[in-house]
Amino acid sequence: MNKVIYPVIGKQISLPIYLTGIGILEYEHHINRKNGLISHQFLYTGDGCGILNTDNMTYRLPKGSLFYMSPGTAHEYYPEGDRWSTSWIVFRGKHLDALMRELDFGYYHIKENIDSRPFDQLFGMILSAAEDPISGAEKCSLLLYEYILNAHRQLTEDTPASSGNAVSDAIAYINLNYCRDITLEDLYRRSGYSAQHFCRLFKAQVGMRPMEYIARYRISQAKILLLDSKYTIRQTGVEVGYPDPTYFGIVFKKYEGISPGEYRKRRNNIAI
Repeated sequence: MNKVIYPVIGKQISLPIYLTGIGILEYEHHINRKNGLISHQFLYTGDGCGILNTDNMTYRLPKGSLFYMSPGTAHEYYPEGDRWSTSWIVFRGKHLDALMRELDFGYYHIKENIDSRPFDQLFGMILSAAEDPISGAEKCSLLLYEYILNAHRQLTEDTPASSGNAVSDAIAYINLNYCRDITLEDLYRRSGYSAQHFCRLFKAQVGMRPMEYIARYRISQAKILLLDSKYTIRQTGVEVGYPDPTYFGIVFKKYEGISPGEYRKRRNNIAI
């Protein structure tokens, strides 16, 4: 079954959420959007499997998976084999960007093995309402909100494994790249979560926020380098990601209580 509807957009733009497109495709196409969409998007895999590339990451989309993509997020997807059946919805709204951020959807979000029953029912109702040019817009707006809430419950309802993997991957990335300029955006975009949701997960499992972990890890590595006299204080700071020696000294003292120079002088009397 193939069916696609793009409503004529008129008075809908006054609604908080409005439908810009909906479709069922038995054979999904190869789509490459270098500048992303101007709408928010949900795509559900009904059968077969697809491949999604976004943010320099590749994800499989097997049967029963759902992904969300925010406007302006570059992405590409295509069938993995001969067949990939999908159902998708695209939608906009004046204050929708803020709502989706508050609901922790992030730039994109992907989850396998979702409970498709509420989505199947809501999708059918939205598809039917979209065919009504008179009162369908209001019906679609209400149903879309319910669809978003169902997606929020399932996409952001982390299992210990999924949330744990996101935090473990972030820690591994930090430990490997601590000498570089790592931003919070680097971390949460890699995880697929919003900044707020990623920070909550990280703090719950590590006991501190991501940027504090970066600082503490850098200082732990600086303490090792300070034991080697071949590194000056300035060089030590550069090696651990602090090219400004003054700032390096401030951060070091914040966590160790003494300056890097004092630490080096007293290293034989300090528990490392």
